[in-house]
Amino acid sequence: MAPAKVNLTLEVLGRRADGYHELASVFATVDLRDRVRVAPWRELDVRIAPAVGAAPGDDLATRAVHSIADAAGRQALAHVRVRKRIPVASGLGGGSSDAGAVLLGLARVWRLDGMDLTPVAARVGSDVPFFVSGAAYALVRGRGELIETLPAPEPLWVALVQLPERMSTALVFAAHRASPSSGERSAKLASVLRDRKATVAAVRACLHNDLLDAAERAAPAIATARKTASAMGIDLAMSGSGPSLFALGDDRADAIRISRRLRRAGLRTRVLTLGVTP
Repeated sequence: MAPAKVNLTLEVLGRRADGYHELASVFATVDLRDRVRVAPWRELDVRIAPAVGAAPGDDLATRAVHSIADAAGRQALAHVRVRKRIPVASGLGGGSSDAGAVLLGLARVWRLDGMDLTPVAARVGSDVPFFVSGAAYALVRGRGELIETLPAPEPLWVALVQLPERMSTALVFAAHRASPSSGERSAKLASVLRDRKATVAAVRACLHNDLLDAAERAAPAIATARKTASAMGIDLAMSGSGPSLFALGDDRADAIRISRRLRRAGLRTRVLTLGVTP
């Protein structure tokens, strides 16, 4: 099973020489999962349902097969089946999680014991190293290849708002105009988690996403949803480059109450727990 993620923080520290952005972000897995099956095969046969809209052979699961095959010096022959439940282009990392599951599965069935999957994953996509790390919470830096696993706190619950828009991560980053961040919020949250002092209030105080303004310009529905929630006293944070939004509940019951209120306002919302094991 391949879990989604939310970004509790996402800070853009500046542009790198390789054209990517230097990031600092605290990731947490979330209990919304795709089902991924892999097996050795006589040809490369990757099928994803529902289809994700990528050009043939350009989906992240297929790219993952090629990446690990190249690293292992073998042919890219594999049977891969992905059953999608994580919305596509939603800021929840579904495609990256699928790719991570493919890498982990093929490393096992091809008996690639001891292979460092992090550089293999980084060649596939910026979020993929997190998913191959096995972490439930992590401080993610660089362009996504530097992973520090963080201790998981007591279960945290979110009301996740899913908007129908699909967001292009590249376009949102291109529209980002704010001054570089220092990474202070991510460092603070990581410290709170390391010290096992991650109360709901402490985590909530750190929630931040530098891409929010750019995403709201690209998809006004994000701003509309956040204003609707704000009028009810609910603060919605954004995951990744959007459009998925979430509110952190005091506990499961509070997350359910928040979800019900948002549903009555016309927003598609579900209650999920953070920090599940990939």
